[in-house]
Amino acid sequence: MSTLTEKLSLKYYQYELITALYMLEPWEKACFNTIVLTGLSLALYTTVVYVPEYASSAITKMSAYY
Repeated sequence: MSTLTEKLSLKYYQYELITALYMLEPWEKACFNTIVLTGLSLALYTTVVYVPEYASSAITKMSAYY
């Protein structure tokens, strides 16, 4: 269990270093992470809702050529 905790801690530390979050105050980190999570959730929602319809439409159109 501690190895999983250590790995997650390391990944979060790397995330903070890459995005320069380590220089921000806690409330600024929370705002930034909220924006990132909102963007990711909207991208996931769009993928789940619209991509299957688009893919089936594209497959139907491509099958007309073969």
